[in-house]
Amino acid sequence: MSLNICTDGRQDAALAGDDGYKQAQVGQSKIKNEWKEAGCMFNKLKWQHMRLFIGCLLVLAAGGASGCAWDNPLPPEEALNRAIAGLSGVDNLAFKGNAAIRSGEEGIFEQNLAFEGELKQHNQLILSSKTEKNQKQANHEMPERRLMGASGLKVTLKRKQGHWSGHTEEMWMSRVNPLEQLEYVGGADKRVTDESGAARGTRVLRVELTAEAASRMTREALNEQMEAVGRRIEEKGDPLYSDNPSVRKRLKALWQKENDELAKLLQQAEVNAVYHVTINKRSQLPTRLTMERQLSLPDGADGRRTETLVSDITFAEP
Repeated sequence: MSLNICTDGRQDAALAGDDGYKQAQVGQSKIKNEWKEAGCMFNKLKWQHMRLFIGCLLVLAAGGASGCAWDNPLPPEEALNRAIAGLSGVDNLAFKGNAAIRSGEEGIFEQNLAFEGELKQHNQLILSSKTEKNQKQANHEMPERRLMGASGLKVTLKRKQGHWSGHTEEMWMSRVNPLEQLEYVGGADKRVTDESGAARGTRVLRVELTAEAASRMTREALNEQMEAVGRRIEEKGDPLYSDNPSVRKRLKALWQKENDELAKLLQQAEVNAVYHVTINKRSQLPTRLTMERQLSLPDGADGRRTETLVSDITFAEP
C-alpha cells in the first residue's frame, strides 16, 4: 500500500509539474506578446516624434533671415514685381549711382558720370550729376554718348500719370533715373532668374529683356531726347532759340536731318539689356540696381560697332 501511495503521489506530482510548466509557458508567451505590443507602440510613437522632429528641422533649415517659413517663397518674376510695386509706394527715398560708357567689346570706360537722387513727396525727384575730371571728351557718333552731355547739373523731375518729366534742356538726366528704369522693366517682356551668391538677407534677380523690349526702351529714350531738343528751338529764352525766323528754320532743318539719321540707325540697331536687382528679404524692396546695355550699329563697312552703357545704383533705406 505504501508503495502504491508513493507511486500515486509521484504521478500526481508529475501531473502537477506538467500543469505548472504549461502555465509557465502560457505566462511567458503572454509576457512576450505584451512586450511585443508595447514595443510596437513605442516604435510607432518614436516614428511619429521623429517625423515631427524632421519636419521642424526642415522648416528651420528653410527659414530665411527675415523669419519667413520658407526662403524665396515667390517665383523670381513675382518677387521682382512685388519689389517694384513696393518701391512705387515709397514717398521719400535717396540713392547714389555711377554710369559709364565704353566703345567696343573691350577696353576702358571713356565716359563716367556720378549722380545722386532724392525722391520727395512721392512724385518729385531731384537728380544731380558730376562727371569725373580728366576723362576723354564724348564722341557723339554713337547715340549712347549723348548721356554724358553735361556735368554739375541739378534737375527736378516730376511724375505725372506715371511719366517722369522735367525741363526739356535737362531731360537727358531722366535716363539715369532708376525709378523710371524699374517701372519700364516691370512691364517689359523679359526673363527673370535667381542669381547665386547673394549676401545674407538678400535676394539677387537677373533680369534680361527680350531683344525687342531692349530695342524699344532705347528707341523711346533717344527719341524723347531728340524731341526735347526740337522743342527747345521753339522755346523763347532757351539757348537754342533765335528771334530770327530764318535761323530757327535752318536749325529746325538741321534737327530734322539729325533726327532722321537717328531713326535709320535705330532701325538697324541690336540691343541687349541685362539688369541685376538686389532685394532686401525683410522689406521686400530693392537695395541695388545694376544695368548693362549694349548697343550695336552698322559701321558703314559691312561690320558693326558697339557701345556699352553700364550703371550701378544703390538705394538708401527709406
